[in-house]
Amino acid sequence: MIYSQGNNYHFFLSTTDSVARFQTSIDPFYPIPKNQIPELPSVTTDPILIPQFLYSLQYNRQTFSVKPVTTPTYMGSIKPQRDSETKPKPGFGSLLTEMGGMRNSPSPLFRSKRDQFESAKYLSLRDIIHPELSEILVREKIETLYFDAKSKTYLFRLVSILFSGTPGEEETIVSNLFRHEPEFAKFLNKQMFTVEMIPLIHGSFLQEILRQHDERYIKYILPTLSKPVMEVIRSSISKNKMKHIMDGPFLKPPDGEDLVTIMETETFKRFARNIYYEEGSIFTYREKGEEEFKEEISFTNAEKINFFVDGGLLSFYGKTKTKLFFKTNDWMECLRFDFFLSRKEIETTEFHRLPPDLLIEVPYYPTGIFLVGAGVTKERKPFEFSLLWFDY
Repeated sequence: MIYSQGNNYHFFLSTTDSVARFQTSIDPFYPIPKNQIPELPSVTTDPILIPQFLYSLQYNRQTFSVKPVTTPTYMGSIKPQRDSETKPKPGFGSLLTEMGGMRNSPSPLFRSKRDQFESAKYLSLRDIIHPELSEILVREKIETLYFDAKSKTYLFRLVSILFSGTPGEEETIVSNLFRHEPEFAKFLNKQMFTVEMIPLIHGSFLQEILRQHDERYIKYILPTLSKPVMEVIRSSISKNKMKHIMDGPFLKPPDGEDLVTIMETETFKRFARNIYYEEGSIFTYREKGEEEFKEEISFTNAEKINFFVDGGLLSFYGKTKTKLFFKTNDWMECLRFDFFLSRKEIETTEFHRLPPDLLIEVPYYPTGIFLVGAGVTKERKPFEFSLLWFDY
């Protein structure tokens, strides 16, 4: 099963052979500014976690509305336990509770450095080009597009990637491009989501947009369009309707509602793929290592902290005045921590591709409310967790 729904997160357990396609809308349950919440891709070949308290979701002809965070009952509370605490969701492990940290006083750890993975969005030709077109025909279509010579060179390279390998090989190549070729990466991440790509997109995508768009707005924007885009719009509208548009009045649309903006926005929403690539490094810790990397960590008493986790796949290791430490108990594809500083502010930390027995740190704010999070293991097991330090 590619999709699972937890208490606080949606899980897409995708792979290169099992692609997840969905639509999300930024729709926070809490009064968090929308401009602080990133847009999500619509296509991913890697596991992805979607907070149910930040996004509404459309998937498999179903709509999942935004909902508040659910946390287990703090130990010692007089509140009754919820069903989710005694009856695990299908596909998730039993809820385990840890009181305090594994370390509650200063202890030595061994610091190490490892690659950090960043995520980016790009437009894969695999998702937009008609599957029956040959490489020669695709190249001919690209020649007609209104891109400069450098951009066309990038597109031709993408065509070669598309026709020479599997989806998995494409992902590896694109990941390396993001890491080693910043100009190419900028084109993939920014410039491909442009109206000039519309002539390459097959299917009913454009017709759906034009069908819902005000005809007066269409007429207003037509003179500004390039010849290839104009031609594909004309071919997507019946002759009678186009004549009606050309004979009718025009109207300047409100900001952000013009046809070009909508086509570019919908292209991103419908076809943006998620890709992970190595960028920079992070410091992590282990309990054993070489003496030269030994470091005393000032752990403090964490007896008031309750840590709840599905299946014991992650452990709460301890806290300092400014950091929370967690230990991985399995290979992790992705981990997400959402620390609620208040109802209006969340601090999010993400990790990707971590080995077991690794100690990671996230910021700690004593005045915060609670922490919730989720992860997916290498074996595509989803799990959620919560950290509470008082009866919220």
